[in-house]
Amino acid sequence: MVSAFERIMLEMMQNPPDPNEPLPTSNLPVTMYGATIPFHILAWTAVLWRLYTRFKIVREPGWDDFFVILAALFNLVSMITFLESIRHGMGKHLLSIDPSILKTCFKWLYVQGASYYTTTALIKISLLCQYLRIFRIGFLRPTCIVLLGIVTVWGVAFSFMAWFPCFPVSGFWDRMQQPPPKCYGFGFADLAGATAAFVGFAATNMFLDLVIFLIPMAEYFKPNLRRKEVLAMTGLFLLGSIVVLMSILRLWTAAKHNANDVSTFDFTWWYPLTLIISCIEVDFAIMCASMPIFWPAIVESLSQISAIFVTKEIHVTSHQRLDEDPDIEMDRPTSFKSNSSQEGLTKVSELTKADSLTRAHVTGTIPTKIEVGVDKKGHAWL
Repeated sequence: MVSAFERIMLEMMQNPPDPNEPLPTSNLPVTMYGATIPFHILAWTAVLWRLYTRFKIVREPGWDDFFVILAALFNLVSMITFLESIRHGMGKHLLSIDPSILKTCFKWLYVQGASYYTTTALIKISLLCQYLRIFRIGFLRPTCIVLLGIVTVWGVAFSFMAWFPCFPVSGFWDRMQQPPPKCYGFGFADLAGATAAFVGFAATNMFLDLVIFLIPMAEYFKPNLRRKEVLAMTGLFLLGSIVVLMSILRLWTAAKHNANDVSTFDFTWWYPLTLIISCIEVDFAIMCASMPIFWPAIVESLSQISAIFVTKEIHVTSHQRLDEDPDIEMDRPTSFKSNSSQEGLTKVSELTKADSLTRAHVTGTIPTKIEVGVDKKGHAWL
């Protein structure tokens, strides 16, 4: 009995693609390498900065750090297997790939897809755990808890479908084994199942990214935000916008190439663009999750560097000069602008809280004091 997969392959053979068709830009190896590796390096840089800050500076690691480490590791596996699949036919038409390496290509794609779906769930869980450390009270905390439960169930469901697309799993890359494997969803058993799995994941992934991204934006509209807080939130907004944009583009590619016809199964031809977008999406999500952790430490380091330009301090006090005759008391003792002789001779002006914070943050120095003297005739002196 011929399986559904074999029937589709026979139909593709009856209408083979043009062997002279030019490769799209996204299918060129140089594009796939160049569009993914730099962002992956930036993502790992952000993760390492985050871990250094949490373990060495703040010394308060949490569950959000644990999940971001797992996300980075699975993302690394996804990246390596994606690059390996390029060497085994990724970017070419399925029917034009040498059958001797086609099985190896499918093995790399299996690990790549399963690792990617797991990464998307882990980075969302990490972000929500991070929110729970920030929002101790208010309506945002129960919102994050409910969303954390939804994301966990969502991530487990799609990760299971990706790691076990066929029973046995080896059926994903070996359809000719006996008895025939039972595949579904991401296992490309049939057109309807493959379409539902790819579009369903892309749509729900985009929706969850958007909701999780909007949660911290509630802080952006609070009054009396300092300039540095506004800049930090703006940076977070820009990175989060890229994540959401990549999610939207991934949904577009999934819907575009899942039109319930045999071209859907030629995924080695149309999948490179989807993989590139997926890699960029996850990399920016990791950077977005890590930036609020290590950015304050960088700002503090820069402020300490600027402090080396402060070479002198001036201490300022104000008092009345006494007359040469010791029997004469300070004049104007009853003036509301002066202190009596019983109250002391000095008065130090205190900086406001905002000025103090700004000065300490920028220069790392203590508040400045200036000493001023006033003689009996009202002339000032330093």
